[in-house]
Amino acid sequence: MKGTGTVKVIRGEYIEVVAPRESECSSCALKDSCSNNSLKDGQTIWVRNTIDAEIGDYVEFEFSEKDLNRGMFIVYGIPMIFIIIGAAIGSILEFRYNMRISNLKDFTVFLTTLAFLSVGIVLVKIIDRTVKPYSYTTKIISREIIKPLM
Repeated sequence: MKGTGTVKVIRGEYIEVVAPRESECSSCALKDSCSNNSLKDGQTIWVRNTIDAEIGDYVEFEFSEKDLNRGMFIVYGIPMIFIIIGAAIGSILEFRYNMRISNLKDFTVFLTTLAFLSVGIVLVKIIDRTVKPYSYTTKIISREIIKPLM
């Protein structure tokens, strides 16, 4: 997957690139129906500075879709799996073993699902903290120097 953006910060061998939403979403099938306003000003991506880009340079970068898919599975897939497991265990406890926490129907299912979702979110946070922030394979393809007009 390719993207473009402007260099905002240089930190050692890495640069912070702000990529406009259009470049990141251009290949997505849901780009016209997406309502994610958190990316309207662009998304910040840390990239290894292999071409000596400087602040203000417009760069084109490429990152692996495998890394993107892995990240999406961690963020969305793990909690979903824990929701399904929690609902299944709650259903078994409530309907097979008649273990009810209150008189409300499906309340045991609700609480076990909520508990397992919490465990899934904690697991995602642990994974997020253990992964190095620059561990993905991103490379800069090209650079265009934009000089300010005086």
